[in-house]
Amino acid sequence: MASNDAEVRYGEEIAQVEPIGIEHIHESERHGKVWSVFALWFGANVELATLTTGVAAVSLFGLSFWQAAIGLLIGNVLGAVVLGLASTLGPRLGVPQMVHSRAPFGFFGNFLPGALNLIAGALWFAVNTVLGTFAFTALLHVSFAVGLIIMVAIQIIIAVYGYNMIHAVERWMVGLLTLVFIGVSIFAFAHAHYALPFNVHSLGKYTGITGGIIEAVGLAWSYLLGWTAFGSDYTRYLPRTTKSLRVFGNAAAANFIAALWLELVGVALATIFPAAAANANPTALLAGIQPHWLVDLTLLAVMLGTITANVLNIYSGSLSALVINVPVKRWMAALAVGVVGAVVAYIAHKAYYVDFENFLFLLGYWLAPWAAVVLVDFFIIHKGEYPETIFYNPRRILNRGFWAWVIAIIISVPFFNQSLYVGPIAYRYGHLGDISYYVSFVVAGLLYWIIGKRQTT
Repeated sequence: MASNDAEVRYGEEIAQVEPIGIEHIHESERHGKVWSVFALWFGANVELATLTTGVAAVSLFGLSFWQAAIGLLIGNVLGAVVLGLASTLGPRLGVPQMVHSRAPFGFFGNFLPGALNLIAGALWFAVNTVLGTFAFTALLHVSFAVGLIIMVAIQIIIAVYGYNMIHAVERWMVGLLTLVFIGVSIFAFAHAHYALPFNVHSLGKYTGITGGIIEAVGLAWSYLLGWTAFGSDYTRYLPRTTKSLRVFGNAAAANFIAALWLELVGVALATIFPAAAANANPTALLAGIQPHWLVDLTLLAVMLGTITANVLNIYSGSLSALVINVPVKRWMAALAVGVVGAVVAYIAHKAYYVDFENFLFLLGYWLAPWAAVVLVDFFIIHKGEYPETIFYNPRRILNRGFWAWVIAIIISVPFFNQSLYVGPIAYRYGHLGDISYYVSFVVAGLLYWIIGKRQTT
């Protein structure tokens, strides 16, 4: 479908189920202010999953506070820039991120990235829901199953209502989340053990300090890469006249500030409570926060932060379901993504940190080269100008971007370095950590730049 002629006007209505799926957003439906992009991404990242990324830099890679800070800083710069650029496509094109991906990949060539993004949405939902449910059970003293059902129901309802409701929820919650985590930050940074050295007894011993820092870079970049395939989903309703620089600035700044801040809080807490940092339940990190009344507020913030992050995962996952031609309405797809994610959360909640690390790394393996292809296609191959039919023409079966993506992933395999698989180059040069992201991103971008040709409908 090339355009949207929905009988029910959506406009800026919050309490109305969004009637538009992956259709192009007509000019009559364009609305919103660019500052809402900052509120959305800041709210989505001020949550416990972001904090645990910093914890992993210490507990899994053995880094000191300052070593972890260096790696996380670099990784967040990379991630914020890529996500900021992806977000600028929304107002220009008026389509979701994975619909634009059809241009370089082809209509059916885009099915594989679309399916992977659908899976990523469900799994991210599971990861965050585990954290939110842990907080729910700790605060209200109910069983994990009861907390899970309540948390899932709230998140699904918001995602079913769609774009306007999601932006409104992020605006409402961002202030409270910020205030609570400022309180946590004051405690964490005041009590952090900044002089603790590299821990040779951690998993970091396999890569050393240099490899550990590179792993931290990859971990932080992977975290924001997980959002990149959602970028224009939350900017596509903005007026086409919205300045790209303002969209980039709001998206990049929000993700960089919130992600780096919470990750450094996680690093600090891991140096204060090393035993809790290794606990399968990440909320154990929060139990020792002083004053004690702040613990309950923080648990509440974790629950709310789960919602602000997960409504994006369900919503964008549902859009990806439509991209791969699943024959359902968007709200039905959102419901399905939430239910599947809830089942995964219940099954896999007992080994959080290891599962989280593996998930983030696996996520980056396909997302880094995908992002490179998408950005090269928009900024270099097409220079931001597309006929609308290029996104909805099923005769464009397979395009060159698909092959650049696949080749880049294959070339990066020997550089994989994680617990599930260590490639031969990574095994021989362990001090380099996992550099597969950078290899695949550069290879995919350069290869598509060379072989990509302007594609007509």
